[in-house]
Amino acid sequence: MLTRRQFFKRAGAFAALFGLTNSRQVAPASADFTALAYGATFGVPPESALLGRLFAATDLRTQPLSAAPSLKKLPADSLHAILGVSEDGWWYKVAEGYLPREAMQPILPYEQPPQPTELHKGYYQVIAPTTVLRTACTPYARINARFPFGSVIYVHDWLTDDNGQVWYALTSTAEGKGMFGWANALHFQRWQPQRAPLQQPALWLDTEQHTLSVYEGETFIGKTAACTVPLPHDTATLRLGSPCTHTFREAPYLCMWQMSLFLQRGARLPLYGVNWHNRFGTTSQTRAIELPILAARQLYEMLGGAPGHEAVVIVS
Repeated sequence: MLTRRQFFKRAGAFAALFGLTNSRQVAPASADFTALAYGATFGVPPESALLGRLFAATDLRTQPLSAAPSLKKLPADSLHAILGVSEDGWWYKVAEGYLPREAMQPILPYEQPPQPTELHKGYYQVIAPTTVLRTACTPYARINARFPFGSVIYVHDWLTDDNGQVWYALTSTAEGKGMFGWANALHFQRWQPQRAPLQQPALWLDTEQHTLSVYEGETFIGKTAACTVPLPHDTATLRLGSPCTHTFREAPYLCMWQMSLFLQRGARLPLYGVNWHNRFGTTSQTRAIELPILAARQLYEMLGGAPGHEAVVIVS
């Protein structure tokens, strides 16, 4: 259970993120709701409907309190429409009750793409709530792993089965190394860099409020909640890396939209998007800065969308 100090620190992160001066129950039907529910003012289309995918089996509560009675336990990977956000920002209102924010990954509704008619090698994003990777291009093959919404993987090859279903051969690198397996092509969308990145990008990393703000020169673009680590006040450089790489954790964890923060004192910190937790707005449990997956993708695109591009970061 949160202490009183931890509660106000958490609530403050979301109040700072959206300029809220009073606690309130936020209902859908506005861009503010979408931003508050997702934890970022960029990366998600304004007023977009959001679903929540449960990371693990979770108790559905009658009120937005961990001590509230449990109505029932909902299974892992089940999907629930996010209908509102509690006053402190840390509970989602769903049809029958409340679920803790940390238990759910906010995702966009799945829209099935057409069957691909030609192979385009490159990085692809998982747009289904989750996808299953198998040892062969058949639904009866052994499962290698599962990758949730927002995962980024390199499509190296493809095959069409006897039923006309296209399967992608997925790897972790453009060189074809790190073979993961085969997955249904309809669960993926090809990623292509944004054509009009920011010309004078500047970032502000607030490690006390756990937020990252983006500017074009002096023009404010947007803000996202983040998992941050305590850092001294400094001016740093953010350098883009690969869209996808392995993390220190076991599969299926990947670091998506990988970037590196170089401090003037010589320290280097990884910064990337994650989709295996929803604790943004708190201190990172790793020696890394973590962003919501869709916010990380748009940040990567706004900064140039290719390894080597850089931006200035003010750390406070």
